[in-house]
Amino acid sequence: MKLDYNNKTILSRGLLEKSLQHYHDSKSLEYVVNPSLPIVFFGDISSYHNQNFKVITVGKNPSNREFQLYSERYSYIRFPKFNDDPISLETSLNDYFKVQPYRRWFDSFEPFLNGLNGSYYPENNLNKVLHTDICSPISTDPTWSLLSSNQQSYLFNKGFKLWKEIVLELKPNLIVFSIPKRYVHLLNSKKVETLHTITHKKDGTLRTKPYDLELYEVEIHGFNTYLVYGESKNTPMGSVSTQDKILMGEKCFKFFEDRNFT
Repeated sequence: MKLDYNNKTILSRGLLEKSLQHYHDSKSLEYVVNPSLPIVFFGDISSYHNQNFKVITVGKNPSNREFQLYSERYSYIRFPKFNDDPISLETSLNDYFKVQPYRRWFDSFEPFLNGLNGSYYPENNLNKVLHTDICSPISTDPTWSLLSSNQQSYLFNKGFKLWKEIVLELKPNLIVFSIPKRYVHLLNSKKVETLHTITHKKDGTLRTKPYDLELYEVEIHGFNTYLVYGESKNTPMGSVSTQDKILMGEKCFKFFEDRNFT
């Protein structure tokens, strides 16, 4: 990943422009949040750019709550620097966790990332993790699962291609998935091993179904990397305790530490 010195962005200007154009082509659709902006990524890309061990997380598409603090009309309240151009888009997304992030979803991932020696948030010295969305960078109302199959297909056809371009530019050492498993299989995935299995609940009783943290090798347009998958439940890894999330992150980090990735 090289800084685009001419345009003062880390991601290529072409990718950022393409994402903006996709939003403008879609914003008149009744299910697209307007005003909004394309969420190419969230997080401190400046720090990520300089790290040896690079991690991204993946959702399906951005929440409509990114564009409101409570239940008021949609706005750019979380993106005060956005001016509908590539530079302000990247700056706004880079600053997301420093302004007023919608923490509910991201806080569910954070303990796992902490175990990986990573974090979304600025108030620590951990490696900075970026968030991306595999189905679409476009925020919708209703949420993705409530869109019709035609609506999903329209956004996914462009969004999945954009996501793969984003990954090719970010070149993560690890992609973290806690969304439906069918998306893992879109990435020429090959299972490496089960890194950790949780058999008991926090209260010590047996889980109905063991929770497996699975490691895969994936290939995206010739770029080979690793992907770790843990089942979601409403939120990322939502059926396991905070301590178990931290432990899973530590187990995952050890895999990469043993192979000198970190």
